[in-house]
Amino acid sequence: MYEQIFDKPKMTQKLLMKPPFRYLHDIFIATIQATGFGNGIFDEAECDTKANHEKDAKLNILTKMITLTEMVVGEKLDVKPSKIVAGLEPERTNYFL
Repeated sequence: MYEQIFDKPKMTQKLLMKPPFRYLHDIFIATIQATGFGNGIFDEAECDTKANHEKDAKLNILTKMITLTEMVVGEKLDVKPSKIVAGLEPERTNYFL
């Protein structure tokens, strides 16, 4: 689905098996740039895909992503930002995507 919206990042099986924070961040930023969906949710520093985000910043960004997604789909998602940052529960992370 995402490959129809943007060219990068590539949706590879290797990355989707255990999606790292940077990959998820790049997907959301590319979606915002291509569609405008979620425009304004992140400040300038949060939009910087190359920034070395601290753990708290990563958790804040993921919380915003999850909350926005929950609002759109109309249901609570069974995914926790802390688990995503730790690389745990990749099946739930993929469900979130």
